[in-house]
Amino acid sequence: MNESVLRNRISKFILISNGILFISIITLYLFSGFLPDEFTVLIALISPVTAVYIGALVKYAVENKNVIENEFNDRPVNQLYVTISYWSIPFHFVSIFLIINLKAFNLITFDDLKIGFSIVETFFGVYVGYIVSSLFKVDEKRKMEEKV
Repeated sequence: MNESVLRNRISKFILISNGILFISIITLYLFSGFLPDEFTVLIALISPVTAVYIGALVKYAVENKNVIENEFNDRPVNQLYVTISYWSIPFHFVSIFLIINLKAFNLITFDDLKIGFSIVETFFGVYVGYIVSSLFKVDEKRKMEEKV
């Protein structure tokens, strides 16, 4: 698999899953899944995490607005990297989504949600951050080569 194909697939997944996450949090709040103070804390916990991931995507898109990626002329990525990307990023978002829904349906307490969120971010946030930063870093040398 090539880097541009993986980048496009991962970026679409991150954008869609973050959208679903925020819509579901708001919907669950509207249907009394969270108290107002819990909703405020939950948004305060989720927002920085999503801002980091979406911020990396937006920065990459803005910095490379004139670079046309060609999947046939792009750098290949190894299978281990692809596998880690395809499993860790979805597992990270599904874990957060599951913890939020468990609290919304009162299967865990809000303190349990905060602990679960901390555990997920501790174990997966760093790895997902590595993947996102490596996929969406701005490569100045490559930008210059593409312009020539």
